[in-house]
Amino acid sequence: ILFLIISGLAVTAVTNLLMPFVSGEVMIVLWGINGFAQAMLWPPIVRILADNLSREAFVRANLVVTSAAHISTVLLYLYVPLCIELADWKFAFFTASALAFSVGVVLVILTSVFAVGDKRNKTNTPDPVSNSTTKNNNNYLHLTLKAGLPAIFVAIASMGFLRDGIETWLPTLLSEAFSMDAGRSILISVLLPVFAVASITAITLLHKTRLFSNEARGSTVLFAGAIAVTLALVICVQGTDGVSRGFTLVLACLVTAAMHAINFLYISCLPGHFARYERAATTSGICNAFTYLGGAISMYTIPAVSEWLGWPAVMLTWCAVALVGALLSVVALKRYTDFTRKDYENEPLSE
Repeated sequence: ILFLIISGLAVTAVTNLLMPFVSGEVMIVLWGINGFAQAMLWPPIVRILADNLSREAFVRANLVVTSAAHISTVLLYLYVPLCIELADWKFAFFTASALAFSVGVVLVILTSVFAVGDKRNKTNTPDPVSNSTTKNNNNYLHLTLKAGLPAIFVAIASMGFLRDGIETWLPTLLSEAFSMDAGRSILISVLLPVFAVASITAITLLHKTRLFSNEARGSTVLFAGAIAVTLALVICVQGTDGVSRGFTLVLACLVTAAMHAINFLYISCLPGHFARYERAATTSGICNAFTYLGGAISMYTIPAVSEWLGWPAVMLTWCAVALVGALLSVVALKRYTDFTRKDYENEPLSE
């Protein structure tokens, strides 16, 4: 597990170091390798947290890890323009390489000093799985069907479509629909990770309530909210004044905030329920893959729809995607509730 994290950091350090010295297709290939290397980090982290923490502590730890990622995004948005202004764009990659290398070295040192045991925290598995149950349930296909994951995977792709699509194309939306200066529209996008941190903090607190403790039920509520907001965006994006622009920005940030909350429920919290079957990392990796799949689809769909039919049609597309996510979360709800019921038997929840 730790080898995957260290390897991912090492490959990230190397690819970022090489980026300033290449161009064209080679740069694209290196950046793809960099993305693959960084994708190696999250599933092992989930596995470590799920295997060594109680469910409540697991959720809190996910809050810290996920918030750190978004805070670093804000710092990156601020650092890169400063880096370009005072030095050179290449320096940004050198800094990223040095940071990844330093974190990898620190991790190697810490793991050599502190023994990392494989013993599972007893509070994380109040009802040990019997040998016969383990034998039957360790078939991952059986587990995914039992938990209703096929429908959830598609709902996760819907979340990725909306989250990554809005974050990527919001500056273009503000620039084309409201004639906002491209530089200002990009700078305003710094608000998105700020909203993300706020939404993750809120959903961590709400996760203790009955409504949101079930990840499929909570995601259904959030998708429903996104449907209402995207419908309002259809009206706002057709205006040309400052008020319409302001409402568009705020509403788009609210949709991304809802998607980040769903991401936290499905990507961070859901895999913890598979820890008793030693499938937390596998589940996390697959869920993350569907997030990227949805994001990749949005990269091509959103610009095509905006060019052919205009931005109001894009808002309707977002609404339709949110509807798909809500419906599939509802489809999975019964199976997922039955699958996770044992994890909540000894855990009091707020109303």
